[in-house]
Amino acid sequence: MSDPVWAYLETLPGKSAALFDWDKALSGWDRYPLFRDHFLQLTKNHATAVDCPTECGLGCPRSVVTHAKTNIRAVCNEKESAAIQISPRQTLIYRLKQSTINGAICEALGIEHRDSKLDGLPHTWRLGDFIPTAGMDFPVVLTMQDSKDALAEVVRSLCLSIIKPFVLIAPTRLHLSHAVETLLAQKDSLFIALNEDLYLGDAPRFLTRRDKTEIFAPLIGQVPEPDSGGTVFFPTPPGTTWLQIKIQFRDGHTVTIWAGDQSGRYTYTQMGMASRKNGNPTEQWKLLEGFANSRGEIDWHSRYASDKLKKQKQELSKHLREFFRLDDDPIEWVKDTKTYRCKFRILPEGAEVY
Repeated sequence: MSDPVWAYLETLPGKSAALFDWDKALSGWDRYPLFRDHFLQLTKNHATAVDCPTECGLGCPRSVVTHAKTNIRAVCNEKESAAIQISPRQTLIYRLKQSTINGAICEALGIEHRDSKLDGLPHTWRLGDFIPTAGMDFPVVLTMQDSKDALAEVVRSLCLSIIKPFVLIAPTRLHLSHAVETLLAQKDSLFIALNEDLYLGDAPRFLTRRDKTEIFAPLIGQVPEPDSGGTVFFPTPPGTTWLQIKIQFRDGHTVTIWAGDQSGRYTYTQMGMASRKNGNPTEQWKLLEGFANSRGEIDWHSRYASDKLKKQKQELSKHLREFFRLDDDPIEWVKDTKTYRCKFRILPEGAEVY
């Protein structure tokens, strides 16, 4: 059974209500006291009306009437039911701690948390990014809407403003229309319903009902595999730097690469360094092999240097950045020695150290 809080949040204007209303909606949930104490925040406001607890069919709120500090009643304006006594605390307005719950969602789903409100989109936040491998990130957006039309408007705006595939998270799929599903499919984007995939554990943190690789499988499937034929990229673990990468040539056409817990063998074609004319290794591949044979350093006196060395180095750096999906330059210029030096470790065939 899903946690009822997610469905309730989609019915709650402003994501705030009197404690009486929170209690009425969620008191049957065994995790409610934990949720209330950790994810709700007291405001300075008092309720002038609360939800009606009776099932008369009218659905109208009850007015809060204070006769004395200890005599507060919720009165039925239609006189369909007797007034009920409520406590002073139950008239206090509590709001959702949005930043806290956003962070908890990110922690549960393994999202790189960078929370920000999206201007012009009500009750919508950019939570951060899902990063299956370094350099490949998918924006993650949380939205809490109360109608199909409102959700559709948010999704249309996101599809226009976000170029790449993204993750859309909502409390439930109640307002997910066929039109919205089509828009998301056209963007190769993923929809996650929190009531289906998250639940509140014994501690004030959310847990997933499925393994995260299953939840994000449609996006993980967009990561090219090394054996897919053409240019691919290395599954660089998040947080990896060039200093943590090792490349060793196996022959003139193949290298073995290690980075963190990832490793693999790749050809010059897979690393994007095959000539478009004839499929042979490019000058950038030959330069990479030159670095391997020169202990990771090439100066202007090297037999691998040419009058095009600077341009070739720039092209090689570009290919390596794309292949490993790292932003900074993998080959630095050492001014004192007038040398190009690899930040990563690179070895020739048969070598172990240098």
